[in-house]
Amino acid sequence: MKISENFEYPLLPEWTTAEIITASEFYEAVEKVYTTGIEREEFLAKHKKFLQMEPAIMTQKQLDRDFEQASGLSIYQAVKLAKATTGKRVKFKEKG
Repeated sequence: MKISENFEYPLLPEWTTAEIITASEFYEAVEKVYTTGIEREEFLAKHKKFLQMEPAIMTQKQLDRDFEQASGLSIYQAVKLAKATTGKRVKFKEKG
């Protein structure tokens, strides 16, 4: 998988500064799932906070599409892996 190096996080203009920070922290956590790994509980906590901030499923799906298009990373796949993982850390394994 090719991860884009320079991309912008998808943000909505109606979000407050606090909401932008919440979204950015969650996007960063998704990046860590693909790169260095992250504590499972930390990732799921950031995901929960993101869902509380943006409860509309249609908007969540659009943000995931925008994020994947910009970065090459899937929020959906990262969350799916975190929920399926029983270990302490979440990280995609390198395909080789």
